[in-house]
Amino acid sequence: MKQLKTLASAAALSAAVVAAPAQAEQFWADNSVTVLHSADYFNVGYNFGAPNKTQEMTVMTIEHASGHDWGDAFFFVDRLNGKGSASSFNETYGELSPRFSLSNLAGSDLSVGPIKDVLLATTYEFSSNSTGFSQDNYLYGVGLSWDLPGFAFFGTNVFYADNENNKDDVQLTVTYGVPFAVAGVDFMFDGYIDWSSAEADHASDFHFNPQLRADVGKFMGITKSKLEVGIEYSYWSNKFGVKSDENESAVSGLIKYHL
Repeated sequence: MKQLKTLASAAALSAAVVAAPAQAEQFWADNSVTVLHSADYFNVGYNFGAPNKTQEMTVMTIEHASGHDWGDAFFFVDRLNGKGSASSFNETYGELSPRFSLSNLAGSDLSVGPIKDVLLATTYEFSSNSTGFSQDNYLYGVGLSWDLPGFAFFGTNVFYADNENNKDDVQLTVTYGVPFAVAGVDFMFDGYIDWSSAEADHASDFHFNPQLRADVGKFMGITKSKLEVGIEYSYWSNKFGVKSDENESAVSGLIKYHL
């Protein structure tokens, strides 16, 4: 019931943010579904009451991204289904991340050099899992949108994180996307980097999570950039802020379809 309420609230909030008012302009939008599978998903001990361990994990992701004259919006929900040697693990996790253009709010172009815009950055994180754990975190800060050669997009955000279950901290997030082609095959290399500061009740953590995807749809008679296959790599030091000598280092296969 907690998961259903969380998903319903997130969906309603997402619809409110993404639905532009009549006078606003939407420049682009993308909606997609991804299925990812890993045999090396790393779980910290508190999820199982046991030492850190790896297990098989299948993740379905529903994702929305869009650009508007007022800023941009990113929303996703992950449904994780894991299977280990002694137990299984399920989780619903999502983020809603609207950013609001200060150029638009000020009515003046704030771009300078490679910086396209300065934005008010916000994120709502929500999760609940089969151990009974749940959380709702709220992040507020400042973002920059960059115009860098070779990148389809590049963004940086500095957040103050208002955490429900841990002491508040500071988070730095970098997002990026680089399209390229090799031997007639179109690729996208994108992902994010998160770093969070250490506080009294948790360690500093670092998460590097890139994907490399190939557009295979055009070889199957499907519209260009609709169907992609690829891999994801996850390196996570002190996952979830739990101090550990073990770090996540996992490779997953994935299929992504753009709606």
